[in-house]
Amino acid sequence: MEKSDPVKGRPVNPEKKSMQKAKLLASAEQLLAEKPYASITIRELAQRSGVNSAMISYYFTNKEGLFVALLDEMSTKHFTVMQTITHSADPIKTFIETILAMLNKNHGLARLIHQEFSTGNSTLSNVFIDRFPRKMAGFIPQLVKKNTLINDERKAKYAAFSLVTLLITPFIHKSIRQQAWEISDEELQSPSWAEHIHQQFMLGCNVPANTQPKVLCRNNVQSKEVLS
Repeated sequence: MEKSDPVKGRPVNPEKKSMQKAKLLASAEQLLAEKPYASITIRELAQRSGVNSAMISYYFTNKEGLFVALLDEMSTKHFTVMQTITHSADPIKTFIETILAMLNKNHGLARLIHQEFSTGNSTLSNVFIDRFPRKMAGFIPQLVKKNTLINDERKAKYAAFSLVTLLITPFIHKSIRQQAWEISDEELQSPSWAEHIHQQFMLGCNVPANTQPKVLCRNNVQSKEVLS
């Protein structure tokens, strides 16, 4: 017979605890891909997972705690993969392909970034910033310095931030991308999209500083002049 907590009547079997946690996390990820975080209810999470709703507070304190745990899990998986990128033949391209694969697979994460994290003043948004952008801010500039002509620390940081923006923007502004620019989800999943971003980014990074265009203003009219 399965052992239970004599006070609360809750399972103490480690395997069952682990299984129930995994089911709740998987259900949270699935529901997040379907609807906004704010619209997800405890009842829906319980129904989708087949786990008693009381287990959410037992394991995670509340709904927010469950999604914090989900972000932790996603971050651990993501940055475990990141560690292997530096050993690939083309680390920048591999990074681009990895991030695109993650965003294409986890549609809910892009929605969460856009709808929940823009204000940056909740526990969930603070956890996200700590688990993803802050880690990337320490990792990507070094990747840029090692694989482009950029040597300056600040310029590498600017370039890294630009690359992340290139990658994330089409996902968090999905409706604009689809309706105004008619770029489909399928196109973002294609190798040609990854190649497009890679080419644009590397072109900008590998143009020597003394040949980059300089913008001149003459009589309130902008013109470009390439320095020789």
